[in-house]
Amino acid sequence: MDTTRRSALAVLTGGTALAPLLAAAAETSVDPTAPPAIRAHLGVTENPYGPSPAARKAALKAVEEAAYYAWELEPPLVAAIAKREGVSPDQVGLCNGSLEALSLLSTAFAKAGPIVSPQPSYATPLLYAERQGAKLDWVPLAADNQIDLAALGARKAGAGAVYVCNPNNPTGLLLDPERLRAFCVETARTCPVIVDEAYIEISPDPVRCSMVDLVRGGHDVVVARTFSKVYGMAGLRVGFVIAQPERIKQLKGLIPTHKGRPGLAAALACYGDPAYLAGTKAYLEGCREKIYAICRANGLTWLPSHGTYVFVDCGRPNLAFQKTLAGLGVEVRVFDSPRHPTWIRVGTASPAELDYFAQVLPKALKA
Repeated sequence: MDTTRRSALAVLTGGTALAPLLAAAAETSVDPTAPPAIRAHLGVTENPYGPSPAARKAALKAVEEAAYYAWELEPPLVAAIAKREGVSPDQVGLCNGSLEALSLLSTAFAKAGPIVSPQPSYATPLLYAERQGAKLDWVPLAADNQIDLAALGARKAGAGAVYVCNPNNPTGLLLDPERLRAFCVETARTCPVIVDEAYIEISPDPVRCSMVDLVRGGHDVVVARTFSKVYGMAGLRVGFVIAQPERIKQLKGLIPTHKGRPGLAAALACYGDPAYLAGTKAYLEGCREKIYAICRANGLTWLPSHGTYVFVDCGRPNLAFQKTLAGLGVEVRVFDSPRHPTWIRVGTASPAELDYFAQVLPKALKA
C-alpha cells in the first residue's frame, strides 16, 4: 500500500489510530515482490488522464462531509447540465454512471417489446435487462462495420426501444449525425430511442454529433452521458440522461440508490471545463495513435476510433488470442459477434501499459 493510499485510509477512518493497523494487515497479506498477474489493463475503457484538478479538489473537500447524504448537491448539477445543454431541469436525470440508467430503462422499455440493438455494441445494460426477462433483438453491423440504421429501423415495429451507441463501442465509429438524426425522429414515432453518448465529448464536433437537440424538439429520445470516460471519473460513478420529462420521472422511479457526495461535487466542478476537455481529448488521441502504431508495426488491421479504445483484427480466433495475451500479462476485451471472430478491443490505458502491450504483442502473435 503506497503513501497516498495510507493517507486516504487515515482520513476515511477518522484519524491515524486505525490506519497503521489496517495498513500493516494489508501489507503482510501481499508479497510486494510478486509481479501483478496483469500488467496492461487494456480490457476496460477507462481514461487514465484522470479527473481535472478542480474535480479532484472538490471530491477531496466532499470527503470531509461524507457522513451526510448528498441530496443538496443534485439540483446544482442538474441545473448546470440543463443550462449547458439547453434543456429544462425536468429533462435531466442523474444516475450512478450512465450504466445504471441504461440498464433500468432498457428493462422497463422491454415490457413493451424487445430491445433492438446493433451487434457488436455496448451490451452490458442490455444483458442486465435480459437477466430481468427482456428480449433482445440483435442487428449485425453493415459491411463497413458501421451501425446499420436501415436494418435497425426495419425492426422497430413492436419493439420496446431501439438502442444506439454513438460512437459505437467497440468499433469507435461515429454515425453521420444527420442520418442518425433522421433515424431517431422516424423511429421515436414508434418507440423510444436510446442514444448512448458516453464518448461524444471527444468527437470532432460534439454539439452536431449529439442528439440532445431532438430532446429539445420534443422527440422520445433518451440521451445518456457519463463522467466515467472523457472526464476520467469511472470510480466516482456519476452519469445523467437527457430526455422528455415523463422519461425522467420514469427513471427516478426506478433508481433505488443515492448518488455519492464526492462524485457529485467533482462532476459539478469539471462539467464543460474547456481546458480540461481539450487536454483529455489530446491525451486520448495520443493513446489511440500509439495503438495504431503498434498495430501497424505488427501488420494488424484496426478501425479509426472516437472512443477510449480501438477495435483490432488480430487475424486469429479472438478468444484463444485473448487467453494468450492474458498469459503474457495483457488484458483485452472480446465481444460476442458472429461476424467478428478475430477482433479484439484494446483500451487506451496508460502509456506504460501500452508500451508493455507493444513489447509482448509480437510474442503473442507467434504463439
